[in-house]
Amino acid sequence: MALGALVVVLALPFVARSRRSAAESSAARAAAETLVILTPHNEAVRFEFGRAFREHMARRGRRVEVDWRTPGGSAEISRYLNSEYMASFEQFWTRKLGHTWSARTASSFMRPQPEGVGVRAGVHVQGSASDGDEAAVARREFLASDVGCGMDLLFGGGSSEHIKHAEAGRLVDAGVVQSHPETFGTTGIPHQVGGQTYWDTEGRWVGTCLSSFGICFNGDVMRRLGVGRPSSWAALADPRLLGHLALADPTKSASIAKVFETIVQSQMQRAGVDEGWARAARLIRRIGGNARYFTDSASKVPLDVGTGDAAAGMCIDYYGRFQSETTAALGHPERVGFAAPPGETAIDPDPIGLLRGAPHRSLAVAFMEFVVSEEGQRLWAFRRGTPGGPQRYTLRRLPILPRLYDPDFDAYRGDPDEHPYRQAQQVEYHREWTGPLVGSIAFVIRVMCVDAEVELRRAYAALAAAGFPPRATAAFDDMSLIDYATVSGPIRAALNAPDPREEARWARELGRHFRDLYGRVEALAEAGQ
Repeated sequence: MALGALVVVLALPFVARSRRSAAESSAARAAAETLVILTPHNEAVRFEFGRAFREHMARRGRRVEVDWRTPGGSAEISRYLNSEYMASFEQFWTRKLGHTWSARTASSFMRPQPEGVGVRAGVHVQGSASDGDEAAVARREFLASDVGCGMDLLFGGGSSEHIKHAEAGRLVDAGVVQSHPETFGTTGIPHQVGGQTYWDTEGRWVGTCLSSFGICFNGDVMRRLGVGRPSSWAALADPRLLGHLALADPTKSASIAKVFETIVQSQMQRAGVDEGWARAARLIRRIGGNARYFTDSASKVPLDVGTGDAAAGMCIDYYGRFQSETTAALGHPERVGFAAPPGETAIDPDPIGLLRGAPHRSLAVAFMEFVVSEEGQRLWAFRRGTPGGPQRYTLRRLPILPRLYDPDFDAYRGDPDEHPYRQAQQVEYHREWTGPLVGSIAFVIRVMCVDAEVELRRAYAALAAAGFPPRATAAFDDMSLIDYATVSGPIRAALNAPDPREEARWARELGRHFRDLYGRVEALAEAGQ
């Protein structure tokens, strides 16, 4: 009893101090301005940019806290934003405007209207909108509103995702492009390089850093399998890699969806749009046949390659470089490598955009300006501990500001040999070919490879074991059911249809077709035909 009482007495000052510190910390946070950022970026990026922005604003006499929201990857973020804006606009539509909420309104207000369809700017229609103009009224009211989702910025996720959110109306002009002509244009960040757009002319999003895509590989496992360093996407279709590839579902990851779009683009540039699509689909199916698994998390791929659980896998560049550095620090400098297939990979910007209805707009704009400034760009590129660089993590990302590639900065950059602007000029990206089809491409790959993973692997293993006999191989390589016209036409229309049953119908019918096909291919291969 006496000992217990003594412990309590001795602990009281520490408990009181802890409670006082927690209260003071809470009060400090309450007194500071808060910026709410939705992001798929990892903890390292969040830490370095949160810390640096707080210090940047403190020098200007403003106390700032960053509230990071991380619901998951790009697919989860898209679902989250769609849900939040849906709920917010429904309340605005019914309570403020007095309209009746309908399925037509819900499916149309975030959908761009066809050319020539619309309602005059500034016209607000009270009561029930007629069926004929309901979609146009809903769209116009949404774009004229300040309906929000409770967050300020979308930071990261790839250009395709930001283009989609901008077209839906979820991102709005922050004024950053217009107010900083020295940063955007001929003297700063170019608008386009190699066909890729690096910032939106309407100011709804701007690139913050650059990403390439390639192959993360384990040299020890590759040598054991008798496979050399991969130098092209086709190298991943090598049957010796059967069961040794780590792949991710492109419908769950924007970076992996971009990888597959890159493969399609590279084949189209060689063979034309229609034949290029067919060649790419054949290659992707063979790569899928080598898969050990398809994960929902793109970051798992380089981790498994690093441990030797997989020989290779597709990933975004910084995942591959980070895993290589981590493995080297553990005493294995040659084990993990990253290769971006020369002439076969695009350089994509990773943007930031202002969300409609941002509750802290001026602070959000200040953050956007900071990220694209030289001060912010150094965080992506410099090694930790270097002047102006990050404090705790070397991010190993490629800055978008061209000035950071001047020789004066080579001594500080984590990857001084990387020059993405030179690499970007090797590939001409044609957005009109595949840009509007990123979701359709990912959908086809999912039903062709991911949903039928077991059957696909068995079929490809049987083909390889039989030496790729002609009839079986021809059946396996037949892409007539999912040719470019079908993917860009009815499949795309089904994915964009208001009724989700359209997508489900295609998934069901294609899934059945592919499973039956892989069974026939396996039987033909085993028969040596």
